[in-house]
Amino acid sequence: MNRLSLWTLAFICSLIISLSGCRSITPSVSYYILNPLTVTSISAAAADGERSKTVGVNPIELPGYLNRVQMVKRTGPNQLEVSSHHRWADFPDRMIQQVLGDNLQMLMSDARVYTAPWPAGLKPDVTVDVTFLELIGTTDKTMLLGAVWTITGNGDPSPSRWTRISETITGPGFDALAAAHSRVLEAFCREVAETLNRFPIH
Repeated sequence: MNRLSLWTLAFICSLIISLSGCRSITPSVSYYILNPLTVTSISAAAADGERSKTVGVNPIELPGYLNRVQMVKRTGPNQLEVSSHHRWADFPDRMIQQVLGDNLQMLMSDARVYTAPWPAGLKPDVTVDVTFLELIGTTDKTMLLGAVWTITGNGDPSPSRWTRISETITGPGFDALAAAHSRVLEAFCREVAETLNRFPIH
């Protein structure tokens, strides 16, 4: 083997080692989900008997800067942190709609809850529309929820309702941030379920 070949081989080996080192220090990506209520977190599980009404949860609306797979935190009045290495497992609007449906089903023992699109031919007795104005954690360990929501039943929408809720983020990591999202949505669902239970069906 001549000198040029030796230098070429040495260069290739060093390049491979360098590239391998670069790959080994690339941070991995962590993925997070939202958790619905469990039976043990409510006073009584939904009954298995006959359901007297059907509830439909329409697709929810989120600000565009929140409806992304990268997790977002508010770091100041006009500043956000968007994480490249901590991500939702699905787009937040789809996960939130599903969690709302699951939570309302657990909280409403006399209803059957569906998330849109519901089965062909089904016309829910009441539907719920939710627009989130904010659903974000802050660097001072506060989880904020602001929402405008409407119940439509008997052919007419009820007046819009406004809800604002805050929860403490109980840990330093993004897993604590994801858990705080689930808790604040639980509190919101309890308010919606209480209103739905009082809503007249004709």
